[in-house]
Amino acid sequence: MEIVFNVETDGLPRDEIQHLMPEFSAPSNYKDAEKIQTWKARKQEEWFLDAPSSALSGRVMAIGLQKPNQTPLVIIDSDEADILRQFWNYYRSNADCKFVGFNIYAWAIPFLVRRSWANRVIVPKILNGRYLNGNFIDLLQVWGCGTFEKASLGNIARFFGIKRKDEEINFNAMWQISPSRAIEKLKSDVLSIRRIGEAMGVVREEDSDEW
Repeated sequence: MEIVFNVETDGLPRDEIQHLMPEFSAPSNYKDAEKIQTWKARKQEEWFLDAPSSALSGRVMAIGLQKPNQTPLVIIDSDEADILRQFWNYYRSNADCKFVGFNIYAWAIPFLVRRSWANRVIVPKILNGRYLNGNFIDLLQVWGCGTFEKASLGNIARFFGIKRKDEEINFNAMWQISPSRAIEKLKSDVLSIRRIGEAMGVVREEDSDEW
């Protein structure tokens, strides 16, 4: 059985990560002090906006999971450690299943592991040496067909004619407007990942016992 999942993250409070920000130097052709300051301010804001992408400056906000023919389950809590514990317990309880996601080798799983270390949450044995065990399938790697070609979840979904809910708004922005709508968006993304997996022949189609 394939369990599809997706991870949503958020940046840590700015006062907690300010010390991690690199020193930005304006291009050498910038001479006006005001323009230099404006350029640096823009770079600093961009750095904060990118904070959710790194385990150093971000945290796990929610994880969506779905078993075939079931409504997606969303793990969400104000306590990041509790989210991580719930996810790893879910993994342990379903260790005979394949966990399928998008960009999980290079990003999602390392993020979950590193944030687990930060929160002193025990991580199950998921590595064989330096590689993930066979329980995980990364659809982005499957898309590469042995190459390093990258593509966004949105572009691949469009390639297969799969519609995603509120595609133009990210989870964090939606959460500020409507938490319930953000959760529905996460569920929609989980289902989109399943449909992509089905189209690639990696995931069995729902309501089907054939493989």
